[in-house]
Amino acid sequence: MSAGLRSLLLHAVVGAAAALAVVAACALAGLHLSLPTMVAAGLATGAAIWLLRLEPSRADQLDSPPLDLDVDYALPHGQDIRVRRLEDMIHGAQPHRRMTARTLARTLADIAAERELDPQAPPLSAPLQDLVDRARHEDPEAAPIRAIDRRTLHRHLRELSNTGE
Repeated sequence: MSAGLRSLLLHAVVGAAAALAVVAACALAGLHLSLPTMVAAGLATGAAIWLLRLEPSRADQLDSPPLDLDVDYALPHGQDIRVRRLEDMIHGAQPHRRMTARTLARTLADIAAERELDPQAPPLSAPLQDLVDRARHEDPEAAPIRAIDRRTLHRHLRELSNTGE
């Protein structure tokens, strides 16, 4: 039996004994009290005193981990301000938002145009080249652009970041 349970049991027994003593003293004085009610009140009083005297266990002082201010945890492409701005724009790439799928495709086309300046860069894949061509098309109705899902976008960004080095 744990120390807490023993302490509760002791307080309950003392409370019940005190209630019995009160009932006995009142009986000697000619006042009759209900024994079950007084024993229940004694048990409740003992439990209440035990609760009031109970000190909760306190956890050890936990030190917070040191703050890592170095940016080495970030992904390599996340350190480029242009990529972070692009990610910011991509976050809003939904219909009726500030950046639609066509605007996202145009941004990818701009990145592809900058990449084409490097003579050692490998050629673009067929799906990415098709997306770039559709983005550069003058008439949006003639060259519709479907929504670009996250997996495809990451594949295109990885391909655009590969400059053949």
